[in-house]
Amino acid sequence: RTEAAWANACAAITENDPHVRGIVVLGLDAPEAELAESFALAARQPLVRGFAVGRTIFAQAARDWLAGRVADEMAVADMAARYGKLCAIWDDARSAAKGEAA
Repeated sequence: RTEAAWANACAAITENDPHVRGIVVLGLDAPEAELAESFALAARQPLVRGFAVGRTIFAQAARDWLAGRVADEMAVADMAARYGKLCAIWDDARSAAKGEAA
């Protein structure tokens, strides 16, 4: 969870896997604020290509839907909004990282 940790991980992967094409940040059901922090650090590394999240997007919507607290349309809208927000956070982090490198 530090810039040094990301740099070390990317260096180790690059040194030990000549076929690596990139890595993605996993969500691991982390809250949005935690992911934003991780994205900001990870986006600075050229080897990091993006993110792959699942539970962060659908876990709460699924719990609410399965419990009958929300209709299908509401669950879909919630998941779409969460995904859109994470995409915007990643795009902002990547843009900031590119601005720092310039």
